[in-house]
Amino acid sequence: MTNLHDYRQRADAIKLTADEQACQLLEDLLRELESLNHANERLRKSLSASRKSSGMSSKLRDALYE
Repeated sequence: MTNLHDYRQRADAIKLTADEQACQLLEDLLRELESLNHANERLRKSLSASRKSSGMSSKLRDALYE
């Protein structure tokens, strides 16, 4: 599985030959990827914690199944 660091390195290599708009798009996509990765980690931690408790809250269950 490719991690964020690998994606950043690949994007940096592409930026050497890409125009300014493509570079900006890559930066925007990498920021979004990082944001989604952090949100995913938080959800996984919440899910893990809720499994340890008596039951999953309805709000968490609804958010995870969306």
